[in-house]
Amino acid sequence: MKNSMRYTTRLLLLSLLVLGLAGCHQNVIPADGERMDGCGRMVRITAKILPSDAPLRALGEVQDDPDDDPDTPFDPEVVDPNKRYFDEDRIDHVMLYVYDKDELIKTVFYHDPKITVGMPTAFDGLEVKTFGKDAGGTFTFDLLLSPGRYRFVLLVNDPQCYYEAKKGNIRRPEKIYLDQMTEERGLISSEVLINSRPYYSVTHPRVIPMTGQAMLTIPKGNDDGTPKTVTPSIDLERIMARIEIILTTANKDESEYLSPEIANYKADNREYVDGTTTGRLTKGRLVDLVDKDWRAGTLEILPTKGEYTATGRGMSEESRLYSDRTAEDYLQYFRNVDTYRTTVTRRYAQDMDERNAFTSLTKMYHQRSKSLSGKRYLNLYYLYIPPMFIDGLTKEDMPYILIGVNTKGQIIPDDAPVRAEQMTYFRLPITTLVSAAGGGIEEKFEVRRNTTYSIYAAFRGGRLILDDGIKVLPWKVENETIEVDVDDAITPPVIPIDK
Repeated sequence: MKNSMRYTTRLLLLSLLVLGLAGCHQNVIPADGERMDGCGRMVRITAKILPSDAPLRALGEVQDDPDDDPDTPFDPEVVDPNKRYFDEDRIDHVMLYVYDKDELIKTVFYHDPKITVGMPTAFDGLEVKTFGKDAGGTFTFDLLLSPGRYRFVLLVNDPQCYYEAKKGNIRRPEKIYLDQMTEERGLISSEVLINSRPYYSVTHPRVIPMTGQAMLTIPKGNDDGTPKTVTPSIDLERIMARIEIILTTANKDESEYLSPEIANYKADNREYVDGTTTGRLTKGRLVDLVDKDWRAGTLEILPTKGEYTATGRGMSEESRLYSDRTAEDYLQYFRNVDTYRTTVTRRYAQDMDERNAFTSLTKMYHQRSKSLSGKRYLNLYYLYIPPMFIDGLTKEDMPYILIGVNTKGQIIPDDAPVRAEQMTYFRLPITTLVSAAGGGIEEKFEVRRNTTYSIYAAFRGGRLILDDGIKVLPWKVENETIEVDVDDAITPPVIPIDK
């Protein structure tokens, strides 16, 4: 019995020795002083922002107006899809979530090393570090991990990550936040981005949120403690869609109007009174972006199942992390198209021509909106809106550009109704049209994240023509309601004015 016990003891000691020799090196100190425990090694994760080059409409070839002359205002314009403007690439902070299967094993709050004020401090369950950035716009995040296969989720510039971390909490990435952007703060615009303030107050600055996720295999790290770069990089996409309007009233050299009567067109110079009983209907002098209040106030960082997303390439459905659309407050508004239509009814308008190029219909060719910021004009002016993905949506549910023109050129008295008889309104839907799977007849309408919606429109006579061949005809005050298909380019479409 004693010999047997001695043999067992020797075998156990030998096993422990072998495991110790074959195991991970302990207490290796990397350059930044962080101690590595167990099998962990310093690795470097990279992420890069994807370009936003998706088209306005997913299907159909670009067509000229068949009634147009050869001097068409819709000459192709080459736009560099990788060229971004203002602070669209600004990344202040990133919350990194690392999952081993479905278990969250690590959360790290990374921030720009230039930001030294207002950042959260580390607490149990959350590390706080700075990230790196190279000249090519690639962001790097160093962390300690053992070899294996992990799911990485990044929430970038997310206000709730910041607010929760400041309170000592970790934000659940799937959670949806309603009323994130209140009406008082308005939609994000180019002007807001370029003037966005740093972290000197309790209010999070207005920057564009982004997200990214990937399944990555972590290799055995470097024994000297230097970070080992993991490939591939994680794609980051902006949560918002970018909207711009490009108007044409004249020929290419801007020597004459496309139609002589345009010279008499004027703006509605009355004050805007929120579309009640008096005052002009458009918030801006000519052009508005119109949405719904609860949609404009919703921040849904992760995509929902079935929604267009450009990040997470190669990931299976089971591997992805999706937005939680089962939250009671979210279902109250966005459960389905019927709930949305009956609950989200109040109109939200943001002017696109205040202090910029569209205060009157002068001779212009491919004129983009500009805005005065401080003492200089921005070369371009964009509005940024949340994505929209609800089954059953139609064109009438989508956000749209509303253009109001005084086509009679007459003075509108202050006591005239909102839809004065001198006014003509045009509605330009903002949507990506997606054909049904399997060749079905049902089509889907959605606003896609990380997508640019550049709407080219030209006045020609009493019509407003889009460069994809769709004619948007005016709707005027009529005694009867006319149900039409906007794309048939024959019947003037009715513009529903929301409550």
